[in-house]
Amino acid sequence: PLFLYSIWEAVFLGIIDVSGVDSNSMEVVNVLGQVGGTAVTDLVELFSICAIGSSMAGASVSLVDFFVDAIEVLAKDKPKSTTDNMLASNNSVEVGTRTIAAIFALAPPVLISYAFPDVFLTALEEAGLLGGVSLYGLLPALCLLSLRSVDNKSEPKAMPGRLGGGETTLFALLTISSALVLPEMIHVGRVLIDKLQ
Repeated sequence: PLFLYSIWEAVFLGIIDVSGVDSNSMEVVNVLGQVGGTAVTDLVELFSICAIGSSMAGASVSLVDFFVDAIEVLAKDKPKSTTDNMLASNNSVEVGTRTIAAIFALAPPVLISYAFPDVFLTALEEAGLLGGVSLYGLLPALCLLSLRSVDNKSEPKAMPGRLGGGETTLFALLTISSALVLPEMIHVGRVLIDKLQ
């Protein structure tokens, strides 16, 4: 990825005459349109649509499958009817479950995007720090602390790849991650409140 990214940067920066372009407002599509014409602009827009569409399709399918699994787990707690009844209606249950899961997965993002049309760009700007620190800082520390507390209550198990420093290191990671995420969450909350007013 780094090699291909470096080639892309070299090609892109090599074909643009930066002396005639305002560096403060340089947008990729506009600059490429000036250099290559409308065909290049159309290809860049097509590429952008395909990139967004393919990532959205993968995330949507995964989220729908998550909700299908959640609905099935919740349905196991309910008393079951006769097996013949379930076998006869298994196909319709699957379609109904997937429909409900699709509504749970896709309706909130659609409603939010209609209510706040510019929220996608704001989310992309904020996703780096919030998503990265949450995914690689907060969640692993919380999971390990939870796992260690469960292991302490039951019989002791050997955990492979233990983190040096024990719980002190985990609490330090949790504190540093929280210190990075909390100001950003406050900032995002203020931006959303400002957009609502």
